[in-house]
Amino acid sequence: MPFSQFLLVFVLSVGLGACGKKKEEPLSNSASPSQSKIAEPLPDDPEERYRMTYVKAAQSFSRNDLEGALVALDLSDQVKPDQAGNANLRGAIYTRKRDWVKAEEAFRRALKLQPDLPMAQFNLGEVLFLNNKYADAREKFQIFLNSQPSNDLGIYKIYLCDLLGGNDAKANTFLDSLKPSPNSPIYYFAKAADAFHRGDKAAATEFVTSAYRIYSPDANSTFADSLVEKGYLSGEQSAAPQSDENKAKVDELKTLLPPVEKPSSQSKP
Repeated sequence: MPFSQFLLVFVLSVGLGACGKKKEEPLSNSASPSQSKIAEPLPDDPEERYRMTYVKAAQSFSRNDLEGALVALDLSDQVKPDQAGNANLRGAIYTRKRDWVKAEEAFRRALKLQPDLPMAQFNLGEVLFLNNKYADAREKFQIFLNSQPSNDLGIYKIYLCDLLGGNDAKANTFLDSLKPSPNSPIYYFAKAADAFHRGDKAAATEFVTSAYRIYSPDANSTFADSLVEKGYLSGEQSAAPQSDENKAKVDELKTLLPPVEKPSSQSKP
């Protein structure tokens, strides 16, 4: 079943090929148990080792090899501790494992290390949302939207928090303002969520069906996933076709939906 496909995970812009020349000799006997589980020898240079182990962790996460991701991330933390990106990825891993306590702890740590990290705000909001803490989740999604104002998935999440959290006035005002767009399925899924919430399954199903006629499976699945988690749709109804290629590409790992907008030149670093 697809789960939390929209978790935001930042991956270093350099690929494995940019991690520098690796040692050719086998690992020494003093290697840690975690390091011994990494097939390739690791670079001597600390920065190169950090980059390589982080990318390995992100690749494993993308393949849903969660234990492998944690092993690689432990190595990355050993080389360069207290990195907000590492904490965010660890939270994403524990979210996939549905270990809510560790996931929330990791995302809060990421925000303590880097308070302006949009992806950690979104992911923390997602954990709170999945645990029906709609007011707290809405606050985190709003902080995310403050830096990503055009992000339709963030806007949709705030709407769901209002709808499911009993804030009918805000939910209805937003829904009345929505218009169909060729660029995003938010209109159809917001309408579907409202219909499901009212118990009108036929109307809701028609909105979802319309979305899948118009937009790509990947675009739809990021919105449908919330309806799956809340029990309105089955996983099969929201699953996007999976690639037969087993090997993950580094350039596909830079972000998992939704995309993070680049700050403007006037923005503070």
